Amino acid sequence: MGERMAQDAQDAQDAQDARDAGDAPGTGELPEIPGYRLDSVLGSGGMGRVYLGTSPSGRQVAVKVIRTDLVHRPDFRQRFRREVTAARQVSGAFTAPVVDADPDADPPWMATLYVPGQPLDQRIKLGPLLRAEELHRLATGLAEALRDIHRAGIVHRDLKPANVLLADDGPRVIDFGIVRAADADMPTGTGITVGTPPFMSPEQIRAQKDVGPPSDVFSLGSVLTYAASGHVPFDATDVYAVAYQLVHEPPDLDGVPDWLLPVVERCLAKEPAERPDADELIALLQSTSYPDVLDSPDTVVLRASAPRPPADPTTAGAGAGSAPTPPPRRRRRLVLSVAASVAAVATLTGGLMYALDGDADGNGGANGPDSSVGTGPTPGASTRIVTQPEGSATYLSTQSGSGGFTFTYHDSPERRPKGWQQWQYNLQNSDCVYARSSLVCVGDRTVRIDAATGKELWRTDKASSYGKNTPVVVGDTAIVNVGDRIMGLSLADGKVKWRYTTPILTQRLIGDGQRVYAVDHDGLVHAVDARSGKKRWTVAARVSVEGGTGQPPALRVVGDRLYVFTGVSAESLGEDFVTVVDTGSGARVAAFELSASCDAGSEALLDEDGTTQLYCTVMDETGSKSGILRQELAEGAKGVRTPVDGTLGNGQIGAPELSVTPGRVLVVAPTDTGGELVAVDPVEQRELWRRALPGRGPADAPPVQAGDRVYVANLRGVAVYAAGTGKLVFQHSVPDIEDASGMELGLDTEPMVAGGIMFAPSSKAGWVSLDTEDTGDTGQK
Repeated sequence: MGERMAQDAQDAQDAQDARDAGDAPGTGELPEIPGYRLDSVLGSGGMGRVYLGTSPSGRQVAVKVIRTDLVHRPDFRQRFRREVTAARQVSGAFTAPVVDADPDADPPWMATLYVPGQPLDQRIKLGPLLRAEELHRLATGLAEALRDIHRAGIVHRDLKPANVLLADDGPRVIDFGIVRAADADMPTGTGITVGTPPFMSPEQIRAQKDVGPPSDVFSLGSVLTYAASGHVPFDATDVYAVAYQLVHEPPDLDGVPDWLLPVVERCLAKEPAERPDADELIALLQSTSYPDVLDSPDTVVLRASAPRPPADPTTAGAGAGSAPTPPPRRRRRLVLSVAASVAAVATLTGGLMYALDGDADGNGGANGPDSSVGTGPTPGASTRIVTQPEGSATYLSTQSGSGGFTFTYHDSPERRPKGWQQWQYNLQNSDCVYARSSLVCVGDRTVRIDAATGKELWRTDKASSYGKNTPVVVGDTAIVNVGDRIMGLSLADGKVKWRYTTPILTQRLIGDGQRVYAVDHDGLVHAVDARSGKKRWTVAARVSVEGGTGQPPALRVVGDRLYVFTGVSAESLGEDFVTVVDTGSGARVAAFELSASCDAGSEALLDEDGTTQLYCTVMDETGSKSGILRQELAEGAKGVRTPVDGTLGNGQIGAPELSVTPGRVLVVAPTDTGGELVAVDPVEQRELWRRALPGRGPADAPPVQAGDRVYVANLRGVAVYAAGTGKLVFQHSVPDIEDASGMELGLDTEPMVAGGIMFAPSSKAGWVSLDTEDTGDTGQK
């Protein structure tokens, strides 16, 4: 596998080098193709370039020419030969007919009829919106195209908006570069593109040998969802999360008009046998009526986030391709790699190993399979390859970024807020979460701040902070706990959507993407539906009647289980007992003592190989030495302690929270001068590395691992380290309040990270945003 990954990386680098060295469309030296005059460049990609040419009879053609440095590779020539054969077999009314080709020439080439038309992804982004008639025509035309493709005995496998051209007489499906015969095994070799998230099918995720015509039907359902609503039905910040959604979760069909919804739902059935074939689709669409007025309530108006100049008309044609511009409704972007067309190899459920050749949105190359006109990364954004932390997931808009309080989540340059500039926002003593390119913060008021500019989007004085309560965002609702009630606010304008009243003051608000949870000092847990504010259930956890920790219990969520950590022993000042609750029903699943007493609030939970592992800080029997406990969270399980040189929690405001991945736990250990970032291996029970935090001052905020870097903030500055080596790659001061009393207290709110942009608390400025990616240092040496 290592050899394959290395070869995939080399193939991707070759493609990127070709793009970097290539000329802009319409310029540069044109190759000579016998019998054709090449007039200009339409686009380019990893395999070669597409030129606008003229045949001997004067007909305009799109000529794809393979790069000369790839000709000697049998896999590339074989792939191109397969594309030519497939394109010839399916030349019909809704594909671009092949005019001529020579896959054995030097260099190989193929000429197809030039089809003037706008790529579907550009139309959705730039407008005008598709009328119901146009949407119906698109759906029917694509169904007929799939009928022709499947009758030829092949599967397209990469149907996506960039491969659909909107010609005057109907849509055209282009680019047959990764097709295969319906009864053939998956093509082997390196650098093979086998799909484009989020337009892949569940069977493409599970196993390539099972991919047949129903896979294209599923992709059609995703394309129609995008065309109708402006967003994809499965959307997340990385390929692993999208893959999970494709296989296990229902699609997001918000915005799909009612008349089209039954068609899309049938296309997106998880099981291939439950989807209609192309002929059934055509019949279904022919019997479907649709509104014929532009302002129908079923018509969705798409608003682009910013105006863009019209596409160059010379780039809109068969084979030119275009990367799907990010949908205007959703800014969360799928990340396979940080540079356009860098192949990524991912291991998914069922052991499928596949290579994806596409941009960070999974859109198939710099601007589609054969186009050189790409948007590229946001100006100023890094183009380094980011390795996601093992065991981590996409960022969840709740404290720590995960329900398990691991303070670890995925990051990539594509999460960077578009148009970012450095800013400060004055809201001291506040807690924030990141959601939809913004920060939602609660302090003496609740505000939403534009993550790119620091501009206040809205504020409300109806919700202010109480105790240990970080806001939660679920969908279009921001949830804030003000003590005696939990409030749901509209993420769009801050208006109150719902209120949930509690008889006793509650704290520890967390969310799992569906519900929010809060608990009072007596251990009564409230579960509330995040969108409606309706009570789902309450459950009482066991607590000590003789004192306990003096704090409300810690709440953690992993999968469909809520864990409530309490102190029940009169001798312990920590949390030594856990109650396990089913998040759906509120039923107690288990309740048992831990193998050791955790420092209150230090618990982090991680799902490892199907078991939930508990990590927390503990003291030894003498109460003088600190350590990190790791134990399976099961009754009777014995934990393993890893000693840590330092007194964790000494002088800290809150618990010494941990940043956790399998095989590495990060913790800030306070020192007389500020603190040290310590990495330990809890399996091997050894310290990996230790680094002094730059800048003097209390260090109370937990470390955050986002992507392959660790972000730490203290009273006077921030620092960024390479997670694997501990190398310092960035540091910066933050405004702080000078305190001559000698009683300085640090900040216990963790920083947040999006695309290398760090949002850090400041005792003077409130919140500051800094670009930590401008050093160019990978930190891996």
